Amino acid sequence: MKKIILILTIVISACSATPTIIDSEPVTEAAPQSITPPTALPAGPVTLVALGDSLTQGDGDDTGSGYPGRLIAMVNELRPDSDLTNFGQSGWNSDALINGDQGLPSQLDRAVAEIQIAVSEGRGAVALVWIGSNDLWYLYEYGGNVGDPSEAADREHFSTNLQTILSRLREAGALVFIALLDDQSLRPIAVKGEAFPSTTKAELKQMSVQVQRYNEIIAERAAQNGAVTVDFYHTEIFTNPATLYDDGNHPNPAGYDLIAQLWFGALRPFLANH
Repeated sequence: MKKIILILTIVISACSATPTIIDSEPVTEAAPQSITPPTALPAGPVTLVALGDSLTQGDGDDTGSGYPGRLIAMVNELRPDSDLTNFGQSGWNSDALINGDQGLPSQLDRAVAEIQIAVSEGRGAVALVWIGSNDLWYLYEYGGNVGDPSEAADREHFSTNLQTILSRLREAGALVFIALLDDQSLRPIAVKGEAFPSTTKAELKQMSVQVQRYNEIIAERAAQNGAVTVDFYHTEIFTNPATLYDDGNHPNPAGYDLIAQLWFGALRPFLANH
C-alpha cells in the first residue's frame, strides 16, 4: 500500500461568459443541467486526492491517519496498490483551497495535476472535497454587522467557489465526492462559546440556518457537475462525546472511523466489479 502524501499547490482563475443579445431581443440564460456521475471507475488501482480543512488534515486524531488514512486502507482491499494524497490544511476556507494561503500553494491546482497524471496513465481518479466550515466561522467572527445582505453575498461567493472547485476537478477527469456540512453551531465548542469569541449566540442561530443554505448550494453544484454528496449533516459525530476529541470540535479516532466509513460507503459502488 502506498503512503499518504501531504502536499499542496498554486492558483488558476476562471472567467465567466456574458450572455449575448441578438437583434435587441432579451436572451434568458438557461439553468445549468444536471450531470450524471459515471457508474464505475476503470479497473485496477485508483488515485485519490482529498481536499479540505482540519477535518481532512485529521486534527484530533492521535493516530495521525485522519479519515484519508483509514479510507485508503479500505480502498486497497478492493483495489490493491491504490494511493491517496491528502492536501487538507487546518483553518482553510474555500478561498484558500483555490488560491493557497499563508505561503502555501493551492490545493486545487495540485489536486488537478495529480488527477491528470492518473488519467493519462489509465487509472481511475477520485477527488474528495470537504470545505465550508471555516467559510461559516469567518463570516460570523469577522463579518461585522452580519445580516441578510451579508449572508446572501457570502452564499453567492461560496457557490461561485464551489463551481470553480467541482468543475475543475471534473474537467481533469475525476469522479468527485463532496461533503454536506454538519451544523457547527451544535458542536460543544460552539455551545460553550469557546470557538470564536466574537461570534454571539444570536449569530450561532444564524449560522445554523446558513449551513442549511450552504448544503443546498453544495447539493445543487454537485448535481450540476456530476459529483456525489456525502451526508455529514444528519450524523451525530460532531455532537456525541464518544466521537469527539477533547476540544469539542474535531473528531477523535472513533469519529474518524465513522467518517471514513461514510466516505467509503459512497465510493464503494464505483469500485465494485473490478
